[in-house]
Amino acid sequence: MRREDFPPLRKTDLTYLDSACMSLRPDPVIDAVETYYREYPACPGRSHHSMSEKASDELIKSREKIADFVGADSENLMLTSGTTEGLNTVARGFDTQKVFLSDREHNSNLAPWQRKNCETVFLETENGLDIESLRSNVSEGNLVSLVHISNLDGMEFRIEEVAQIAREQGAYTLVDAAQSAPHMPLDVSEMPVDFLAFSGHKMLGPSGTGGLYVSERTQNKLEPLNTGGGAVEDTTQFTRERRDFPYGFEAGLPNVAGFIGLGKAASYLSDIGMGKVESHEHKLTEKLEQGFSDIEEVSYISNGPGVVTFWVDGMDAHQVALMLDRKDIAVRSGKHCVHSWFDQKDVRPGVRVSLHLYNNDEDIREIVEEVKKISYVA
Repeated sequence: MRREDFPPLRKTDLTYLDSACMSLRPDPVIDAVETYYREYPACPGRSHHSMSEKASDELIKSREKIADFVGADSENLMLTSGTTEGLNTVARGFDTQKVFLSDREHNSNLAPWQRKNCETVFLETENGLDIESLRSNVSEGNLVSLVHISNLDGMEFRIEEVAQIAREQGAYTLVDAAQSAPHMPLDVSEMPVDFLAFSGHKMLGPSGTGGLYVSERTQNKLEPLNTGGGAVEDTTQFTRERRDFPYGFEAGLPNVAGFIGLGKAASYLSDIGMGKVESHEHKLTEKLEQGFSDIEEVSYISNGPGVVTFWVDGMDAHQVALMLDRKDIAVRSGKHCVHSWFDQKDVRPGVRVSLHLYNNDEDIREIVEEVKKISYVA
């Protein structure tokens, strides 16, 4: 699926299977970033010369494209450096004394709540998210903060149902969409969530970019993580007047090139169709699972398309990853920033295969064959 658009895949024999960490970027995204730096490298929204006006126009267009990609209006989308900044913005700026998390949260949706030092309730996911526990315990003013798609094994939580339960009880919902936005159709207008954070570097966009959707009902309940230039309407020596959301939350010069590139990435994915991306990854995941199932020395977990974590009996995960790298197969080994799940379950580090639209049947065949060879060594 448009594999020829990605420079690393044209120039090498690389089999890239680490997209849950960072996706590759297609030519149109790279070109958009380069065009900004070559043709109109100026501050948007500060000056009134032609290059600045061009930068402002392109940034506005990009915000609209990024917002539309997740089904949001542009005035409800804050531009961020990625999912981590979005999650931290809510953790630091939203007043709640009780938060509900799953037992498989990424560190970026765990550590901020530990620092906030609020009451934390963990929902079990052994047999899927424990919805009934949430329904019985969530109450007014609480926040439910959940990963949408697990970067461990692709497990998907029923966010629409979770958000509806929260609203019925007067609670709020924050979604970590780092792994869902790049791989499936997403529309916040169809799910009653209050916050949704995602990253550009996982959805074919530049690193250091992302977005935080904030519902209209919560914008006046949220305080910004930073303040300063661009975020204030006016100041005296002792007072400041903050701009309306989202601009009052975007202090400092934005990553103009990055967001223009992210806008292009959103358009690129939309042109293909996120339903097609999801279906493509689902078919490849089924083939990968079948291949691993035929290797006696391999065990794996997979609960959704696009992400499979596996172990080879008698071998360290990092050793397996290094052996695959020598064959130009890029995977990730370790605890994948979900340390709490591995430690709670007493599970040793694993090797993760994660897919995107540019992967194909040959990629699956190659990793299965190489893991089979490695298992013979073990």
